[in-house]
Amino acid sequence: MSTLRVHMVLLLVCIGLYPSHAQTIFYQRDSSIKVYAYGRQQTLAWCGGFNSSQFAMGDLNNDGLQDLVVFDAEVGLRTFINKGTVGNPDYQFAPEYALNFPPVLGYLQLADYNCDGIPDLFQQSLGIGGTVASGFSVYKGYYNSANQLCFTFYKNLIYNDPILGLQYTYNNPGDIPAIVDVDNDGDLDFLSYDDNGLRMCLYKNIRVELGLSCDSIVIELADHCWGRFSSGGDTVHIGCSNFGYFGNNACLVDYDMDGDYDYFGGKVGFSNISFLENGRIPYNPSGADSMVYQDVTWPSSGTKANVPSFPAAYNIDVDQDGKKDLIIAPNYTELGQNYNSIWYYKNLSVPGGANWQFQSDSFLTDQTIDIGSSAHPTLFDINKDGKPDLIIGSGGYYQDSTGYLRSRISCYINTSTPGSPSFTLQTKDLLGMDSFNFVGAAPACGDIDNDGKADLIIGHTDGTLSYFKNMAASDLVAPDWQLAQLYLKDVNGDTINTDGSAAPVIYDVDKDGKNDLVIGSTHGGLYYYQNVSTTPGNIQLKLMNTHLGNAYADLRVTYGVNSTPFIGKIDTTNTDYLLMGGYSGNLYLYSGIGSGDTTSTYALLDSQYSYTDTTYNLYNHPGTTYGIYSSHYTSPVIGDVAGDGSLYLIVGTTTGGVELYKRGVYAGAGVATIPGQSKFALYPNPASERINVAWQNAAAQSTILSILNMEGQEVYGITLAPNEDHTSINISMLPGGVYTCVLQNATGRRYEKFSVVR
Repeated sequence: MSTLRVHMVLLLVCIGLYPSHAQTIFYQRDSSIKVYAYGRQQTLAWCGGFNSSQFAMGDLNNDGLQDLVVFDAEVGLRTFINKGTVGNPDYQFAPEYALNFPPVLGYLQLADYNCDGIPDLFQQSLGIGGTVASGFSVYKGYYNSANQLCFTFYKNLIYNDPILGLQYTYNNPGDIPAIVDVDNDGDLDFLSYDDNGLRMCLYKNIRVELGLSCDSIVIELADHCWGRFSSGGDTVHIGCSNFGYFGNNACLVDYDMDGDYDYFGGKVGFSNISFLENGRIPYNPSGADSMVYQDVTWPSSGTKANVPSFPAAYNIDVDQDGKKDLIIAPNYTELGQNYNSIWYYKNLSVPGGANWQFQSDSFLTDQTIDIGSSAHPTLFDINKDGKPDLIIGSGGYYQDSTGYLRSRISCYINTSTPGSPSFTLQTKDLLGMDSFNFVGAAPACGDIDNDGKADLIIGHTDGTLSYFKNMAASDLVAPDWQLAQLYLKDVNGDTINTDGSAAPVIYDVDKDGKNDLVIGSTHGGLYYYQNVSTTPGNIQLKLMNTHLGNAYADLRVTYGVNSTPFIGKIDTTNTDYLLMGGYSGNLYLYSGIGSGDTTSTYALLDSQYSYTDTTYNLYNHPGTTYGIYSSHYTSPVIGDVAGDGSLYLIVGTTTGGVELYKRGVYAGAGVATIPGQSKFALYPNPASERINVAWQNAAAQSTILSILNMEGQEVYGITLAPNEDHTSINISMLPGGVYTCVLQNATGRRYEKFSVVR
């Protein structure tokens, strides 16, 4: 990190990244623009993509219908409300319910442990010293006054070892355990692999045996080899052998409806789902659970799930017919299937007769915009009808044959009519981009060679760019983009390379009437190449700066930031701003780029612009090697896509999807009054001595403010008077780390994560 950048970071931490009042929310999440593909509407178009997804169900709004919760290791938690009827579900994206969940670590499961009919939450907990080592953290579910499902921390599960004393239950970080009433005695039990990934341990809940109330969990380690099988290599072995393989996902299902739990499991580094049949009920009803049959490439007949690495199974009632179905998806974020990645098998079984039928390999993804990974949207009128179309570059689709990524570009034509905005998929492989074998495709459209026609420049993951020249007769007709330079070169003939994650924008930075090239990079800053060509049709780019405006997408990270710039108008002031996405999931807003001054430092106006954090309550755990959390990625573009003067913000996400936000006009300073908006302002972030918190309190309600540590335990709490809408908190006593600030009043529960630096 340069000395200048260090000084910038220290200055901004000292003065705070925000003004002295809560910031205004300018863009609100929206879904009014319809999207069509393959002759039907994509009803979940704007929810973001799906890569490494985990699935759970629970009634989020207390209406008697089961809703869907999806936890993705790359973007966190998303919630889908069931707007259908019993037996005919209609899942609609409802991100506001995700804010009622605690920050989630490792895995997420919903089950009712205390017999009150309300789902409780289970996730990975932290061990002694903050290490990711223990297995089960329990949060009690309840409904607030708005009938929204919320949670409060109950405890981490421990047991008493006769030799070692009190011990945490264990679940290997990255594994998914099983939480079911495995012995059918009326309370939930907990099953996970031992620290060698060899055998499944049964942490039995002995609440019933002890005669305790439902609102209790008491654990004992009852079995070191539940089911009498062990995990090894690409298969499992019936019998408790001494050979194992690290990393397992477990799912217990009554597969044949005979009353005992059978097993589905996947392992790190292998693509197959293994199935084991439990023989307890048919062969030894009073004995121990014991597996008697195995199918190591389930299903041995029928359509097999194509999950290249670390598949996981989830037993949920997808179609709401009263029988739990099977979802199989990858639990791995690197080099894994990222498009056709959610396999759905419908349960048609009857007692004693297993019948599971393949339905789809793209559950949910067929209803959303999903281009594999790292979506990079831009707006350009490709068919010259006067309306901006949506062009989305892909970080890459997984290739089964090689295990690598290959990028394409999707094009959605703007098919809006007055009062009815819409996009319709034209192609998922614009210009046959797949044939170029690009890894990373961040597109930028504009006239870069001074011939009056919009060209196409594509940035790649390795930091290089490709130049497609527009060979059309004029700029009044659809572009005819033809590859002119596979590797874009500068005026000296050297290949332009940003050292990774090139994200270009074509914009006249120096205001000389010729478009220049601005490129986001893995370092988080901006490369500036001035257009020095004097001949129309001739591209000549000269490197002037590798840190244009001293603007960065994340001041706390020096590599892997992946800055993704948008330059243009964000409001009605006719002023050009710089808006950047990057690693943190936030959007960074800078002023000054429209001045024509190429040497000045741009002013950072906002580091959480409109609070469009695409990480959905994701719980980061810095300082560990907990690899299930890979880099986040956001890529913004803004434009009037409806043709009515309204501005929309479209944000690409790391999982290959896009999100939509609509701009509103909100009077006054502070948090804007937006129905359904659940976030609040917390600044500075990171902080060392104090944090300031401000929130909307139009109803003049008393508010409970809490700060939770990484284990979900409260380390600070206060009840504030009904007339208060802001406070300042001394955090000098808190150790360095990640915390969650929680606000709760009659309208609901809201969360915001922040870091304490020491």
